[in-house]
Amino acid sequence: MAAICGWWVSAAATPVTGQESPEAVAAAVKSAVMPVTPPGATLHLGTLDGVKYMSACSVPLAVSVSGVIPYEQAAVKCGAPSWVFYVQVEVAQSEQVVVAARPIAAGSVIGEGDLMMMSKPVEIFAGRQVFYNTAPVVGAEAMMSISSGMVVTQQDIQQPVLIKAGQQVMVKVDGNGIAVSLLAVADQDGRAGDLILFTNPTSGRRFTALVTPDGPVINLK
Repeated sequence: MAAICGWWVSAAATPVTGQESPEAVAAAVKSAVMPVTPPGATLHLGTLDGVKYMSACSVPLAVSVSGVIPYEQAAVKCGAPSWVFYVQVEVAQSEQVVVAARPIAAGSVIGEGDLMMMSKPVEIFAGRQVFYNTAPVVGAEAMMSISSGMVVTQQDIQQPVLIKAGQQVMVKVDGNGIAVSLLAVADQDGRAGDLILFTNPTSGRRFTALVTPDGPVINLK
């Protein structure tokens, strides 16, 4: 076996007559990889220069693939004459995600016009929570400056403060046949989804309620 530019061949590294076709090798690799490639992804093959050292195969090429997307390796095998050629395969997967349509300053409230959908390679945001529609981002506050075209992630934003500490609000109590509201004072700032403390100014009793866009709620169900 001899190594040539990062790939391996089982034949001597000297040009041969009746050489294998690089196009045929590329087609065989793509035919093997495409059925297991995510929808919308594209393939990029490594160098095929070493094919010129392979004798033309007289039988159909066989391909086996190893590795994990996005980087895989295809072993192209010929049975007659016997040789194996390895080629690197990169699977470029893209998805439509929310990106900044223009620069967004840290601390600003994000509007619909600040956002757009764009196809981006998965590897640039792998492992981070991204958004597949703009609704959860509109109205949120930018925690950092976001450049135009940058993918917006959960770590980049926070929901706005809906209730401020010291604010008097009506808290809904719902469930078990009860549907009432009571006036209370927020002891903490609260964003949508937060469970925060309130004080009943009449009794002095403290309790927790869930902050929602429609106001704080105690759900007894």
